[in-house]
Amino acid sequence: MSIFIGFLYVVEVIVCLLLAMAVMLQKPKEGGLGGAIGGGMLEASLGADAGNVLIKTTAILGGILLLNTLVLARFTSTVHSKSLMAGEAEAAPAAEQAPALPMAAPALPAEAPALPEAPAVPAAPEAPAVPAAPEAPAVPAAPEVPAAPAAPDVK
Repeated sequence: MSIFIGFLYVVEVIVCLLLAMAVMLQKPKEGGLGGAIGGGMLEASLGADAGNVLIKTTAILGGILLLNTLVLARFTSTVHSKSLMAGEAEAAPAAEQAPALPMAAPALPAEAPALPEAPAVPAAPEAPAVPAAPEAPAVPAAPEVPAAPAAPDVK
């Protein structure tokens, strides 16, 4: 089985590389990498329908990649076809042999236990009083400036 899985891995890598080349060789509307590789060599070798051939090749390689990946996932998974319900069915005969014990309700305490009291937290010491700031001295008022004399009326 491991030889078959190894073969599928090799096929997976080859198909991935071929798919990448087929996608890169396709000629988009702007020219792209398909025109840069070999110039018109691709169209000369595949004919005028080079775009259709590459589109079909991409679709086929994509399908092969998808199927190969699904087959690899199936063969390399660690979980076998055993389901959870199948495990329950196998465990059921063993449970039938053991006698069933009646379920008793858990006993509840008559009253809840008293919680211990929390230790008293000491009060924070009072902060010392901050003395008031002294008042600032008064600023003397500026001397009055005499008004400018009125300009004479000129008629």
